Amino acid sequence: MSGNNTRRTVKTADTLFDIIEKVQKLDGCTVTELANNLDIAKSTAHTYLSTLEQKEYITKDGNTYNLSLKFLDHGMHTLTNHKVASASRPSLKQTAEETGELVWLIVEEHGRAVYLDRAKGDKAVQTNGRRGLRTYLHVLAAGKAILAHMDDKEMREVIDRHGLPAQTENTITNRETLFRELERARERGYAYNNAEEVNGVRAIGAPIIQNGTVYGGVSIAGPIARFQDDEYDRKMRKAVEEVTNTIELDLQY
Repeated sequence: MSGNNTRRTVKTADTLFDIIEKVQKLDGCTVTELANNLDIAKSTAHTYLSTLEQKEYITKDGNTYNLSLKFLDHGMHTLTNHKVASASRPSLKQTAEETGELVWLIVEEHGRAVYLDRAKGDKAVQTNGRRGLRTYLHVLAAGKAILAHMDDKEMREVIDRHGLPAQTENTITNRETLFRELERARERGYAYNNAEEVNGVRAIGAPIIQNGTVYGGVSIAGPIARFQDDEYDRKMRKAVEEVTNTIELDLQY
């Protein structure tokens, strides 16, 4: 698990990032709305927002503050220079074209699943996933594949830190049930998400492993109705295994 959870923090930095995240979550807000949501003084909220605006990280339209496109610059820089994303992009596109489905590259960061990149086939479903979105590893097929290939101590630390919150009624929220699921995924080399993140959507995922290090995972997602067909499921299993094997080879160069 990348990163360490430390108790030593800088209070002003904590407040700054709380404000940035809250402005995003609220899709823009006024000083009063921000102060009320974070339970801070309006003068404090205004000072931070004004500073962020001066640094061009915030824009102001009337009384409403929004995150600026400067964050896009940072995000695109991170994506472009990410080793796994660069190595995966051609293979994701090819797999999406061949299967017609939605193909996602997922990586782990600070014990969370991050949607890093995607490719869409001609019959791909629309989901809530977007590049950069952070969610829980246990609700994703690729996330389970990543968890299954962590060492036991690291895997348990992730679950202790983030828990097993439900995203749908199908999400696995019991630790022992999840451990059994991860053991099966480890043995067969792939994992399933049975409408555990989005209702009606099933996915199959496999890990990207190079020299014993888990770099991420790839999932292929589609409507449950398509994936319930045994022959179709077999084709998707083969596709996800092939794409992860290709990415593993590409990571060597």
